[in-house]
Amino acid sequence: MGDPPMARLVFVPPVPLNAFPYKRFDLVVKRVTIGEIKREVEFAKEAGVPIENYIRHESTVRVLNEALGLDLKPSSALYQHKYGDTIIVVGLKKPVRGQEVQVSLEDLDLAIIQVHVWEE
Repeated sequence: MGDPPMARLVFVPPVPLNAFPYKRFDLVVKRVTIGEIKREVEFAKEAGVPIENYIRHESTVRVLNEALGLDLKPSSALYQHKYGDTIIVVGLKKPVRGQEVQVSLEDLDLAIIQVHVWEE
């Protein structure tokens, strides 16, 4: 079985395991550059794939919008995986807890996650 068609392109903060409603699954994590993410965004736009954001940190969302030509809004909604999602994880290389910090593109730790679900 090949790769599924892209269901959504989603931007998420580092995700907890409860975002994946499966008993057995593998996560393949690949650190990427902003250029690689830009290509994913362009592909999603051309294919008419929804682009959703689950990141609530305003400064991070602003940096992504500027770098990728998007109009994402901060969101505190919880991400739940859907088959076919392309997941872009956006965290900070040096997280600061308990305070609102301004970030730049160089502060971001970027990755794409692929989810492989085992047959049950």
